[in-house]
Amino acid sequence: MSSKIYELFGFLTEDHTAEAKRHRKQCLCPFMGQMCDGGGNRYQSFLHLDATRDRELVTFFDGKTADIPAGVCSLSTSDETWIVCPRRLFVLDKGGGHTSHEGFCEGLLRRFAPNALPCKAGVWSEVKIKHSEEAEDEADADKIFDYTFDYIICPIRPKLLSETANTLGIIERKLESALTKNGYTLASRGGRKYIEEYPAGQPLVIEVMTSSTSGGNKTKGTTIQNAFRKAILGQPHAAPGINYRQVWARMVSQLIVKSQIGKAWGGQTIWILQDALAAYISNTTDLNMRKLISEVLKEVNILSLRYAARSRTGIRPLEVDNLYAGQIPPIQGDTDFNKLLQAASIPPKSLLEAKLLNKRPRTIISL
Repeated sequence: MSSKIYELFGFLTEDHTAEAKRHRKQCLCPFMGQMCDGGGNRYQSFLHLDATRDRELVTFFDGKTADIPAGVCSLSTSDETWIVCPRRLFVLDKGGGHTSHEGFCEGLLRRFAPNALPCKAGVWSEVKIKHSEEAEDEADADKIFDYTFDYIICPIRPKLLSETANTLGIIERKLESALTKNGYTLASRGGRKYIEEYPAGQPLVIEVMTSSTSGGNKTKGTTIQNAFRKAILGQPHAAPGINYRQVWARMVSQLIVKSQIGKAWGGQTIWILQDALAAYISNTTDLNMRKLISEVLKEVNILSLRYAARSRTGIRPLEVDNLYAGQIPPIQGDTDFNKLLQAASIPPKSLLEAKLLNKRPRTIISL
């Protein structure tokens, strides 16, 4: 399958405007409003240039040689354009100011999950929850829950420090020290201390699933790194293809579990996908996605986004394609293979709240 880089640092590869060039030279991500971080799990694609061998690239990047992210947002194949960077699809950060893409993402939350944003909500990213449950029968193994969530969005409100310390079983002074170290705001009112950004209410889990590449071929020069080198310099290039099966396998192993957990915590889970991936799922499984189109969230939710109308320059915006929603499949008995898709253990919501207190929200969304 022939493949080309479609977007570099947010701009179409054929966009040679001053703004597009500035983002490339400075390795800026226009979706986060700060330097590209390699797109989540693509740290291995960072470039380290040799001043002699890579003279043209070093000149392009104004003398920089180390830790240059391969800012590939998307690839175009013979029949489709595939987003390969999760930041391109969905991001809530505000690390470098509020971008239009973050505004778009916040709008998705207000439209589809208004309960998660009653007034003010905190956004936590890359939240790892590990929980084990001792087996009732000695012959059985302990049940383990060990997952990382892309985003947890939770309403925040002031809560008494003493009440929180009592719930967590921690000395109040020790908890205050830890919260201060973690960047939380504590305020005194009426002689009592409050945690100003305590995560309470119905949590919203957001999982962002983008397509992954096949890795490419070093001999043929079709790796992400090599394609990026040539595309930056405006040279003809060939990029790796899309690994459809790996993407779907990675998603299906977590789709029901994380939806189940969102429900157990009194909230909901939304998976964010590109329309091309949703179509692939529908075409290669017995699941007819068209029959799941919905206006409201249910137990399992997939929000599909697509590219809006194209222009020759500037950043191509995204828009809503469809919301697909359905129910978690019921378990018919101990021999039901649906059990493979569901959580072995349900971590209590108190564990989530305690985990969120380990680090201040990445950003705060206000209505």
